Amino acid sequence: MSAFNPRGIAFAAKVTAAALAAVLVALWFDLPNPGWAGLTVFLTSQPLTGASGALIARSTYRVAGTLLGVTASLVLIPLLSGAPELLILGIAAWVALCLYVSLLDRTPRNYAFMLAGYTVPLVGLPLATNPGAIFDAAVLLRAEEIGLGAVFSVVVHTLFAPRSVKPLLVAKVDAVMKDAVRWMLEGLAPAPAGEAQRRARERVAADLTELRTLANNLQFEPAITRQDMGVVMALEERLVGLLPLLAGVEDRLAALGPERLQRVPQLEAHMERVRLHLGEVHGRADALRLGGAGRSLVATDGAALSADHLLVIGAMERLAQLLEAWSDCQGLVRRLQGEPTVPDERIDAAIAAPAQRVLHVDPGLAAFSAFAAAVAVTAAGAVCWVLGWDKGVTAVGIAAAGSSLFASFDDPRPMLRIMLVATVAAIPVAALYVFALLPASHSAIELAVVLAPLYFFTALYLATPNFWLPALGFALISQTLLSLQPVQAGDFVGFTGVAIGALVGTIIAQVVTSLVRVIGVETSVRRLLRAAWSDLAALATDRRAGSRQVWASRMLDRVGILVPRIARSSGIARTRAARALDDLRLGANILDLRQAGEIGNPDARLAIGTVLERLGEHFRARLKRPDALPGAALRASLDEAIAHLLAAETGPSRVQGLVAATGLRLVLFSPAAVQDAKGAHS
Repeated sequence: MSAFNPRGIAFAAKVTAAALAAVLVALWFDLPNPGWAGLTVFLTSQPLTGASGALIARSTYRVAGTLLGVTASLVLIPLLSGAPELLILGIAAWVALCLYVSLLDRTPRNYAFMLAGYTVPLVGLPLATNPGAIFDAAVLLRAEEIGLGAVFSVVVHTLFAPRSVKPLLVAKVDAVMKDAVRWMLEGLAPAPAGEAQRRARERVAADLTELRTLANNLQFEPAITRQDMGVVMALEERLVGLLPLLAGVEDRLAALGPERLQRVPQLEAHMERVRLHLGEVHGRADALRLGGAGRSLVATDGAALSADHLLVIGAMERLAQLLEAWSDCQGLVRRLQGEPTVPDERIDAAIAAPAQRVLHVDPGLAAFSAFAAAVAVTAAGAVCWVLGWDKGVTAVGIAAAGSSLFASFDDPRPMLRIMLVATVAAIPVAALYVFALLPASHSAIELAVVLAPLYFFTALYLATPNFWLPALGFALISQTLLSLQPVQAGDFVGFTGVAIGALVGTIIAQVVTSLVRVIGVETSVRRLLRAAWSDLAALATDRRAGSRQVWASRMLDRVGILVPRIARSSGIARTRAARALDDLRLGANILDLRQAGEIGNPDARLAIGTVLERLGEHFRARLKRPDALPGAALRASLDEAIAHLLAAETGPSRVQGLVAATGLRLVLFSPAAVQDAKGAHS
C-alpha cells in the first residue's frame, strides 16, 4: 500500500497540525523542552489511534504512565543518586517491574505501565547529577509538556475529520458473521468439511482478539453508552461459543457415518432445514422451534440407548445450542447496527451482564522478558558508569524502551533491527535541523515552516502499515535529537553524545535480546499447550476453576495466538497445536459433566467424580509427558458414568451429562487423537 493515499495524507495533515500547535504553545508558555509535546502527538497518533476512541485511550494512558514514571523518579533519583551502581540497579528493577505488570494486562491500559517503566531512565536519570531540580524538571515541566501534546492530539483528531472506532468494529463484526455462516454451512453439509476448511475457522480466534481491541478503545468515545459496550461484549461472548458447538455436532455426525445417519428418520430433512435457517435472518422463536424439532428426532428416555442413539442425542443437543447462540448473535448485531428489534429479555440480560472475556497471560514469560529488560538497562548503565559518560544516559533510556516496546513478541530482534536502521537514518536528518535549519528560524512562523515537512512525512509513513514501525522509530529518535528549546543553539558535543547514546542503547537492547530473550516457535507453542493442559486439569478437579465462558474465552484466545505459529512450527509440535480446538471442547464438556454430576443421583455423581479425577490425572501427566495417552482406566470410568446416567431419572441434567460424557469419550479416544499421540512416540 502506497503511503500517498487520501486517508494517509489526511492523517499526516492532522498529526502535523497537532504537533506544530503543541510545540508552538509550549514555546509560548516558555516550557524548556517543547519537543516532548510534539513527540507525544506522534506517540498517541498511531494509525488505529486516528480513531477518536483509541486516541483518547492512548493519550489518557500516556499521561497516566508519565505521571507514574516521574513519581517513581522523585523517589529513586534523590534516594540513590549518591550511589551510581545502586541507582542503575534500582532503575533496572523498576523497568522490569513495570514491564512485567504491563505484559500481564492485555488491554490498552498496559501502555501506561510500560511507559512508566522507561520514563524513569528517559526523564529522571539525566537529572541524577542535580537531584534537587528533579521536581520542577521532571514532574511539573515534563508532565505539562506531555499533557499539552496529548490534549492537542485529541482535540485535532476529534474536531477535524474525526474517525470513530465504531465503523471499524461494525465492519469487523460483519466480516466475522459472514465467515461464521460460511463455516457453519460447510460443517453441516452432507459431505464432511475438509481439514483445510476446519483449520481456516481458527482465524476467528484472531478476529475476536482484534474485536476485543476495538471494543476496548470504543469505550473511550464520548457518544458511546454503557449499553453499547454491553452489546459488543455480549456479542463477543456468543461468538466465542460457536466453534466448540459446531465441532461437537460435526464430530458426532462424522462418527455415525452416512449409512447410520440414514437410519434416523427425518434427520437429513432436519439438517437441510437447519442449513436454510442459518443462511437467513430469523428470530429467536424460530431458532428454539427448530432446535426443539431436532431434539425430538430421537427419544432420550430409557436405559437401553445404543451408542448411535447417544451420538444423535449429543449432535442434536449441540445443534440446538448452536442455533440458539447464532440467533443471539444475529439479534446483537442488529442492536449494534441500530436496527429496530423485537424486545428480547434474554438479549437484554446478556447486554446487562458483566463482560466475561478473559485472555491468556503467561507470568513466566512475562518475568523472563522483564529480566531481559533489566539486564539491558544494567548493561547500558554500567557502560555509562565505567566510562564516566554523562551524556550516555540516553543509552539507558533507549535500551529500556527498546527492550519494553517489543517484549510481547517471541523474537523481538527483527523489530529492534528496524529501530536500529531508523536510528541511523534519523541522526543525519536531526543534525541538519539542529545545526542548520533551526538556528536560522527566528519566529514561530519560520519554525512551523521548517518543522512541517519533517512532521508531515514522518506521519505519512506512520499511517502506512508497511512503514509504521520504522516511522515510529524515526520519530522517536529524530525528535529526541532535535531537543527543541526556546533558544535553539546547536551543541555539537551534546548532540553527538545523545546520538551515540541512542545507537549504543539500541545495540545493547539488540544484543541482550539475542542472548537472553528470544523464544523459539516450538517453545512458544509448548508453553501455550501446557497452559491449556494445566487449566483442563484444574477444571476437572477444582470447582473454583471457572465458568464455561471464562474457559472458552481464554482457550479461544490461545488458539488465536497459536494460529500464526502453526505454520512456522514443525513435527509433533505442529500436530499438537493444530488440535488446540479439541482442548477447547474438552473443557466445555468437563464443565457440563461437572454440573450434571452436582444435581444427579448419588451413583451417577460418584461415577462422574471418578471421571473428573482421572481426567485431572491425565492432563497432569501431559504436563510431564506431552505425548501421554488417555488410559484404559479413564475410558472405563467414562463408560461407567454413561451407564449410570442412562439408568438415572429422565431430565435435562441426564441429557447434559450424557452429551458431555460421550463428547469427552469421542474427543479423547477418537482415531485422530490416538494417531496423533502415536506419532509423538515414533
